[in-house]
Amino acid sequence: MTFDLPETGTEQKPAFTNATECRAWLETQPLTNLVQMQAQLLRQLNQLNRYRLPATERLAILELLREPVFSTQEDNARKFAGRPLPLSPPEQAAFDTSLSIWNALVIGYLHCLAACVANEPGMKANWPLAAQRALAALVTVQIETARGGRAPPAGYWLTLHTTYATAEKAGVAEQEVADTLRMGRNPATATATWVEGLLLHIASPYEMQQRQVGWVARWARRWAPKVRPFTAPPTLSARAIPLCVDVDADLPAGYQPRFVPGARFLDTAALRESLKKRVVMLERGDAPKDLQLGEDCTQPLCQQVLIQMYYRWCKGGALRKHERRPASGTCTIVGGVEAIHYYMSGRKPFAQPGIAVTDTQIRRQRDEIATFGRVKEVAPKMDNFSEQHGFMIEEWEVMEEWHMLDQSATGVRISRSLAKTGHRFGGGQLVAVRPSDAKALLLGSLRWAMIDAKDALQAGVQIIAGKPQPVSVRGTGLDALREKYSPGFILPAVAALSEPGSIVIPPGWFKLNRVLEVYMDKPGQVRLIGLLDRGMDFERATYETLTSLTG
Repeated sequence: MTFDLPETGTEQKPAFTNATECRAWLETQPLTNLVQMQAQLLRQLNQLNRYRLPATERLAILELLREPVFSTQEDNARKFAGRPLPLSPPEQAAFDTSLSIWNALVIGYLHCLAACVANEPGMKANWPLAAQRALAALVTVQIETARGGRAPPAGYWLTLHTTYATAEKAGVAEQEVADTLRMGRNPATATATWVEGLLLHIASPYEMQQRQVGWVARWARRWAPKVRPFTAPPTLSARAIPLCVDVDADLPAGYQPRFVPGARFLDTAALRESLKKRVVMLERGDAPKDLQLGEDCTQPLCQQVLIQMYYRWCKGGALRKHERRPASGTCTIVGGVEAIHYYMSGRKPFAQPGIAVTDTQIRRQRDEIATFGRVKEVAPKMDNFSEQHGFMIEEWEVMEEWHMLDQSATGVRISRSLAKTGHRFGGGQLVAVRPSDAKALLLGSLRWAMIDAKDALQAGVQIIAGKPQPVSVRGTGLDALREKYSPGFILPAVAALSEPGSIVIPPGWFKLNRVLEVYMDKPGQVRLIGLLDRGMDFERATYETLTSLTG
């Protein structure tokens, strides 16, 4: 097995060519200056990858560089992780830098693994370490692409599988090595690190908040050793369904069996036992940290995510109430609470109830919603800019036409080319959609967004059942008399889908039994009695009516 690696020579000598020189170089570097340190690391890694070195020295140098790479990369990831897509130019620059450094580290370790295959002097004993380190760097690339909302690039899965298969063929895939940066005191193996990457994909990280991605990445790393690969399918059981992967294909693992020479079947029975035991213990009230799930894991979200992993890793995938079916045509989408409220109100900009609004103010608010998706705090100098230039609000980028990929009774998957300008979208955002077979806009929550290998922005929208009614909401009590109203929505109960009546309110507003003033035809009051959903820019709750909202 071979890897596509850059040719090496002696033309451009790096700042160091052995471990002693590398250690001395690190002592002179600006470790506290993130941008400068990243630039230095990337430059030296790229030069090392093109410089001819004894493999033992290359491996020793990479082991020294690995720690500063990890520490600087974690800080850099905060600039782009979980941001709406497509990324802004500064966010994209941070993402590109991060991926370049990780990929340079991958190439360095693959050079070492190739030296093992070539039986270079001193590398026989380093087989397990070189294989595990290359796989660990590749898995980190996968995590980083997920945090940046990107699918792994073409060739990624084949490189991951080939790296594992190389170690498997050499008989070193199960040999333990230390990896304190990622595993602490627990040992690591090439097999477990490879499985970790497969579990990460099956977990669907694009559907998660960033802290949940961190939880699942940690769990996958911890429990990957419990998953065993076999060349033949294990005994099928209703208790645990095996994963299958073809190590000769550029594809991730899945639940569809593949009876080809490169097939590996992953037995998840032991993983299932660990997950089920912890779900039961969480249900009885044990704290996540006591179950070694992580100090940052909180209930009830931790239990919900763990149950999702139970089904995705061990039971054939996530449970769906309604099956998806292929779809075609276009789907209109609107992002931004004020823009949604505008369109659902019959193209009326949001205004405080009982306060007269001039025609000039209405035109200004329309222009701002069309341009920015919201009403700006400071009015632009030209109140009727769009009218003077002959623009219609429907032609601006707030209301966009995307392509439909598939749909179900409660959701749609849609796509837009990045070459087409439009708004930025992120998981947990409130949106309004009108699929090709719908007559009116429907309220929905953007469950995930990602940029695929074809440079198209894909998104999954969970539609909230019922015809939404735009309303104005604010708190109650003496302090609330001076509080301004905010846009909100009332949705009726839909018995056929077992959906209760609900109210959509600004984020952070929900508190059990809190009373809100809701203005529809007239002022009324509701009491919040249960939280149904919480997103980036909204919360949805069940309620009981205290005073009528309509005349």
